[in-house]
Amino acid sequence: MTSQAFTLPRGMKDIDPEEMNRRLWLYEKIREVVRKYGFQIMEPTTIENLKTLEAKSGPAIRNEIYWFKDKAGRSLGLRFDLTVGLARIVANRSDLPEPIKFATIGGNWRYDEPQFGRYRYFTQWDIEIFGSSSPLADAEVISVGADILSNVGLTDFVIRISNRKLSEAYLAQLGIRVGKKLEQTLRIIDKIRKESRQQLQKEFRALGINKKTMEQIFSFISLNGSPATVLDGLARFNFESENAKNGLEELKILADSLSAFGRLENCLYDLSIVRGIGYYDGIVFEAFDKGGEDVGSIFGGGRYDKLCRIYGKRDLPATGVAGGIERLMISLERAGLFPKTRQGAKVFIATVQETLKGEAIQLAQKLRDNGIAADIDLKSRSLGKQLEYANSAQIPYLIVLGPQELQSRVLKIKDMASREEIEASFDVLVQKLQSLVS
Repeated sequence: MTSQAFTLPRGMKDIDPEEMNRRLWLYEKIREVVRKYGFQIMEPTTIENLKTLEAKSGPAIRNEIYWFKDKAGRSLGLRFDLTVGLARIVANRSDLPEPIKFATIGGNWRYDEPQFGRYRYFTQWDIEIFGSSSPLADAEVISVGADILSNVGLTDFVIRISNRKLSEAYLAQLGIRVGKKLEQTLRIIDKIRKESRQQLQKEFRALGINKKTMEQIFSFISLNGSPATVLDGLARFNFESENAKNGLEELKILADSLSAFGRLENCLYDLSIVRGIGYYDGIVFEAFDKGGEDVGSIFGGGRYDKLCRIYGKRDLPATGVAGGIERLMISLERAGLFPKTRQGAKVFIATVQETLKGEAIQLAQKLRDNGIAADIDLKSRSLGKQLEYANSAQIPYLIVLGPQELQSRVLKIKDMASREEIEASFDVLVQKLQSLVS
């Protein structure tokens, strides 16, 4: 059997050392921010009972996820996001003081069509606040998202914000009320940046929406701009429902809160933002890299006040935000924002003869104990072959250990890039290398 028989499943990818090094840097940058806001870092299970995943989205979700029966015949599914698991956890933990602030980074599976920046297995960072119905909580999660982008060096971005209460109220005025038709209409609106107007019109027609209603929908969702401009524009719609009035008030409070966080300049109000996932029921938002909107949103989220009650006795209002690691990495790569550091050994200790292997191990251990990544020859190669390996492995510093070095207690540290050598006694070797590799 040839190696071609063992290919990756569609929509999956391996992560090589270079990419993993960048991911680890990115994960720590994200954790730095969430810790500052007082979030506790944790992770929900990767496998849920299928009924947990279906509880909000219904049986149709089976077409979009990976699910299976285990050996005991139980129906299980791989998580498709992190929010559902976190909501299930807090809904069954009466001991947790409110507001509950959780953060996590983890992988998810969706049976989507693979495309640029999207895989069937992907990684997200996620934060959630449970127990606060105030738009201040929405402002905080938006601020966390913005701070994460700033912390990794990405400054040219926009966060587009809306409120599902307004979208649903307006569609209700057009005769598109609760139920499957409303949810499908919102899903079509959510595709506005991914599909042409002609394709959206075709999908609206398939729902039985006439041309006049379509134009009214397009007119409504085209409203965007500064929060003040959009709030003024919304006033002319004369919403009568209490839900819509609440939505308008939430957007007003949110704008004031974002101003206090110092993030209003990054934000636009945009009525085309509805978020396609059905559990959103209030403020919603998506962030875009201005230099790479072809990637899609680099984070998104919103309020979901009715989700927790599905999963347990604790009925908690909630809001959150999640961002795709793969998409963010594309933006960071394009902007040249990843650090140039690499994983692996910083020092290679070569030996002139095999009998000195024990001394090489001891020296390597001394360096490792002091935080310096060191490597030695594990294949009993000649000195020349060891040097070839150190060079091809791009290990930045080389030490050759021979009888003369052991007798004099002085070593030469070779910079593999410049070919310059620095002498250091055994006593100061660690300090010399620490200054070089830091």
